[in-house]
Amino acid sequence: GEVIKVSIPPGGVKEGEMFDAPIVTAVALSTPPLDAASNDVALVGAWRHGLFSCFDTCANGMFWMTCCCELIAIGQLLQRLKMNFMGQPNGSYKNTCMVWTVLMVVLVVIQSVNSLLDYKNAPSDPTIDAELSASDYIFQIIYYIVLIFALAALTRARFFMREKWSIPADCCEGFGCLSDCCCAYWCGCCATIQMMRHTHDEKQDGYSCGSKTGLSDDAADVV
Repeated sequence: GEVIKVSIPPGGVKEGEMFDAPIVTAVALSTPPLDAASNDVALVGAWRHGLFSCFDTCANGMFWMTCCCELIAIGQLLQRLKMNFMGQPNGSYKNTCMVWTVLMVVLVVIQSVNSLLDYKNAPSDPTIDAELSASDYIFQIIYYIVLIFALAALTRARFFMREKWSIPADCCEGFGCLSDCCCAYWCGCCATIQMMRHTHDEKQDGYSCGSKTGLSDDAADVV
Protein backbone atom coordinates (compact mmCIF):
# COMPACT_ATOMS: atom_id res chain seq x y z
CA GLY A 1 0.00 0.00 0.00
CA GLU A 2 0.96 3.65 -0.29
CA VAL A 3 1.30 5.97 2.70
CA ILE A 4 -0.44 9.28 2.07
CA LYS A 5 -0.17 12.35 4.29
CA VAL A 6 -3.44 14.18 5.00
CA SER A 7 -4.43 17.11 7.20
CA ILE A 8 -6.57 16.32 10.25
CA PRO A 9 -9.76 18.42 10.40
CA PRO A 10 -9.97 21.06 13.17
CA GLY A 11 -10.99 19.44 16.43
CA GLY A 12 -9.40 16.11 15.53
CA VAL A 13 -11.02 12.75 14.82
CA LYS A 14 -11.81 9.66 16.87
CA GLU A 15 -10.75 6.11 16.11
CA GLY A 16 -12.93 4.62 13.39
CA GLU A 17 -14.37 7.99 12.39
CA MET A 18 -14.37 8.77 8.65
CA PHE A 19 -13.55 12.14 7.11
CA ASP A 20 -12.81 13.57 3.67
CA ALA A 21 -9.33 14.81 2.80
CA PRO A 22 -7.91 15.95 -0.56
CA ILE A 23 -5.00 13.93 -1.93
CA VAL A 24 -2.19 16.13 -3.27
CA THR A 25 0.04 14.44 -5.82
CA ALA A 26 3.34 15.60 -7.23
CA VAL A 27 3.29 17.86 -10.25
CA ALA A 28 3.33 15.65 -13.30
CA LEU A 29 6.24 15.79 -15.69
CA SER A 30 4.46 16.61 -18.89
CA THR A 31 4.47 19.02 -21.75
CA PRO A 32 1.81 21.73 -21.39
CA PRO A 33 -0.53 22.12 -24.35
CA LEU A 34 0.65 24.61 -26.94
CA ASP A 35 -2.03 27.11 -27.90
CA ALA A 36 -2.25 30.42 -29.67
CA ALA A 37 -2.15 32.44 -26.46
CA SER A 38 0.78 30.59 -24.91
CA ASN A 39 3.82 29.21 -26.69
CA ASP A 40 5.17 27.78 -23.44
CA VAL A 41 6.98 24.64 -24.58
CA ALA A 42 8.98 23.94 -21.41
CA LEU A 43 8.24 21.02 -19.12
CA VAL A 44 6.54 21.43 -15.74
CA GLY A 45 7.62 19.76 -12.51
CA ALA A 46 11.22 18.88 -13.34
CA TRP A 47 14.09 19.94 -15.54
CA ARG A 48 13.95 18.53 -19.06
CA HIS A 49 17.55 17.32 -18.63
CA GLY A 50 19.78 16.70 -15.62
CA LEU A 51 22.38 19.20 -14.45
CA PHE A 52 25.26 17.11 -15.77
CA SER A 53 23.53 16.07 -18.97
CA CYS A 54 25.36 18.99 -20.55
CA PHE A 55 27.97 16.50 -21.79
CA ASP A 56 25.31 15.09 -24.12
CA THR A 57 25.67 18.29 -26.15
CA CYS A 58 29.42 18.04 -26.82
CA ALA A 59 28.74 18.01 -30.55
CA ASN A 60 26.39 20.98 -30.27
CA GLY A 61 27.33 24.65 -30.62
CA MET A 62 25.53 25.34 -27.35
CA PHE A 63 28.15 23.34 -25.45
CA TRP A 64 31.12 25.17 -26.95
CA MET A 65 29.51 28.60 -26.73
CA THR A 66 28.82 28.07 -23.03
CA CYS A 67 32.26 26.62 -22.27
CA CYS A 68 34.27 29.17 -24.26
CA CYS A 69 32.03 32.25 -24.12
CA GLU A 70 29.76 31.68 -21.13
CA LEU A 71 28.83 35.34 -20.77
CA ILE A 72 27.39 35.38 -24.30
CA ALA A 73 25.42 32.20 -23.58
CA ILE A 74 24.05 33.78 -20.40
CA GLY A 75 23.02 36.82 -22.45
CA GLN A 76 21.21 34.59 -24.95
CA LEU A 77 19.39 32.78 -22.15
CA LEU A 78 18.34 36.00 -20.40
CA GLN A 79 17.05 37.55 -23.62
CA ARG A 80 15.17 34.33 -24.39
CA LEU A 81 13.48 34.65 -20.98
CA LYS A 82 12.78 38.34 -21.67
CA MET A 83 15.03 39.52 -18.84
CA ASN A 84 17.35 42.49 -18.66
CA PHE A 85 21.09 42.02 -18.29
CA MET A 86 20.77 41.60 -14.49
CA GLY A 87 18.17 38.86 -14.75
CA GLN A 88 15.13 41.00 -13.92
CA PRO A 89 12.01 39.83 -15.80
CA ASN A 90 10.28 43.22 -15.89
CA GLY A 91 13.09 45.23 -17.47
CA SER A 92 14.09 46.02 -21.02
CA TYR A 93 15.49 42.88 -22.64
CA LYS A 94 15.99 43.76 -26.31
CA ASN A 95 19.74 44.41 -25.85
CA THR A 96 20.47 41.91 -23.07
CA CYS A 97 22.58 39.60 -25.22
CA MET A 98 24.42 42.57 -26.71
CA VAL A 99 25.35 43.87 -23.24
CA TRP A 100 26.83 40.54 -22.18
CA THR A 101 28.61 40.15 -25.52
CA VAL A 102 30.24 43.57 -25.09
CA LEU A 103 31.30 42.66 -21.54
CA MET A 104 32.83 39.43 -22.87
CA VAL A 105 34.75 41.28 -25.58
CA VAL A 106 35.96 43.91 -23.10
CA LEU A 107 37.31 41.22 -20.77
CA VAL A 108 39.11 39.45 -23.63
CA VAL A 109 40.68 42.71 -24.87
CA ILE A 110 41.80 43.78 -21.40
CA GLN A 111 43.23 40.35 -20.67
CA SER A 112 45.11 40.31 -23.98
CA VAL A 113 46.58 43.77 -23.46
CA ASN A 114 47.50 42.89 -19.88
CA SER A 115 49.23 39.70 -20.99
CA LEU A 116 51.28 41.62 -23.54
CA LEU A 117 52.32 44.17 -20.92
CA ASP A 118 53.30 41.40 -18.51
CA TYR A 119 55.36 39.73 -21.22
CA LYS A 120 57.06 43.00 -22.13
CA ASN A 121 57.85 43.88 -18.52
CA ALA A 122 58.86 40.39 -17.44
CA PRO A 123 62.30 40.14 -15.72
CA SER A 124 65.12 38.96 -17.97
CA ASP A 125 66.09 36.46 -15.29
CA PRO A 126 63.46 33.66 -15.33
CA THR A 127 64.27 32.75 -11.72
CA ILE A 128 62.93 36.10 -10.50
CA ASP A 129 59.19 36.23 -9.88
CA ALA A 130 57.47 39.14 -11.58
CA GLU A 131 55.45 41.46 -9.34
CA LEU A 132 51.83 42.22 -10.06
CA SER A 133 51.49 45.41 -12.06
CA ALA A 134 48.76 48.04 -11.89
CA SER A 135 47.19 46.56 -15.02
CA ASP A 136 46.99 43.17 -13.28
CA TYR A 137 45.00 44.66 -10.43
CA ILE A 138 42.73 46.59 -12.80
CA PHE A 139 41.95 43.47 -14.82
CA GLN A 140 41.24 41.42 -11.69
CA ILE A 141 38.89 44.09 -10.30
CA ILE A 142 36.94 44.33 -13.58
CA TYR A 143 36.89 40.53 -13.96
CA TYR A 144 35.43 39.91 -10.50
CA ILE A 145 32.85 42.67 -10.86
CA VAL A 146 31.60 41.12 -14.10
CA LEU A 147 31.72 37.66 -12.49
CA ILE A 148 29.50 38.84 -9.62
CA PHE A 149 27.02 40.38 -12.07
CA ALA A 150 26.93 37.11 -14.06
CA LEU A 151 26.42 35.05 -10.91
CA ALA A 152 23.56 37.30 -9.77
CA ALA A 153 21.87 37.27 -13.19
CA LEU A 154 22.14 33.49 -13.63
CA THR A 155 20.88 32.89 -10.07
CA ARG A 156 17.87 35.13 -10.68
CA ALA A 157 17.09 33.47 -13.99
CA ARG A 158 17.32 29.96 -12.55
CA PHE A 159 15.11 30.85 -9.58
CA PHE A 160 12.61 32.48 -11.96
CA MET A 161 12.49 29.33 -14.12
CA ARG A 162 12.00 27.05 -11.12
CA GLU A 163 9.16 29.20 -9.84
CA LYS A 164 7.55 29.48 -13.27
CA TRP A 165 7.63 25.76 -14.05
CA SER A 166 7.30 24.36 -10.51
CA ILE A 167 10.74 22.76 -10.46
CA PRO A 168 12.08 21.68 -7.05
CA ALA A 169 15.46 22.89 -5.82
CA ASP A 170 18.55 20.76 -6.44
CA CYS A 171 19.62 21.33 -2.83
CA CYS A 172 18.87 23.60 0.15
CA GLU A 173 15.11 23.16 -0.30
CA GLY A 174 13.19 25.93 1.44
CA PHE A 175 16.01 28.47 1.32
CA GLY A 176 14.81 30.49 -1.66
CA CYS A 177 17.40 30.99 -4.37
CA LEU A 178 20.31 29.46 -2.39
CA SER A 179 20.16 26.29 -4.48
CA ASP A 180 20.20 28.35 -7.68
CA CYS A 181 23.17 30.37 -6.46
CA CYS A 182 25.09 27.17 -5.66
CA CYS A 183 24.40 25.75 -9.13
CA ALA A 184 25.34 29.04 -10.81
CA TYR A 185 28.57 29.34 -8.81
CA TRP A 186 29.86 25.77 -8.74
CA CYS A 187 28.39 24.49 -12.03
CA GLY A 188 27.78 27.65 -14.07
CA CYS A 189 28.30 26.12 -17.51
CA CYS A 190 26.24 23.01 -16.72
CA ALA A 191 23.45 25.11 -15.20
CA THR A 192 23.36 27.46 -18.20
CA ILE A 193 23.11 24.57 -20.67
CA GLN A 194 20.44 22.85 -18.57
CA MET A 195 18.36 26.05 -18.52
CA MET A 196 18.77 26.66 -22.25
CA ARG A 197 17.76 23.08 -23.05
CA HIS A 198 14.72 23.30 -20.80
CA THR A 199 12.88 26.15 -22.51
CA HIS A 200 12.71 24.39 -25.87
CA ASP A 201 12.98 20.89 -27.29
CA GLU A 202 16.34 20.99 -29.05
CA LYS A 203 15.16 18.40 -31.56
CA GLN A 204 12.55 20.85 -32.80
CA ASP A 205 14.34 24.15 -32.12
CA GLY A 206 18.06 23.73 -32.59
CA TYR A 207 20.68 26.03 -31.14
CA SER A 208 21.80 29.03 -33.19
CA CYS A 209 25.14 30.57 -32.14
CA GLY A 210 24.55 33.88 -33.92
CA SER A 211 21.08 34.49 -32.53
CA LYS A 212 20.39 36.87 -29.64
CA THR A 213 18.36 34.13 -27.96
CA GLY A 214 20.32 31.13 -29.18
CA LEU A 215 17.25 30.12 -31.20
CA SER A 216 16.08 30.57 -34.76
CA ASP A 217 13.61 33.36 -35.55
CA ASP A 218 10.72 30.91 -35.98
CA ALA A 219 11.17 29.32 -32.54
CA ALA A 220 8.31 29.74 -30.07
CA ASP A 221 8.65 32.54 -27.53
CA VAL A 222 8.92 31.82 -23.81
CA VAL A 223 5.89 33.41 -22.16
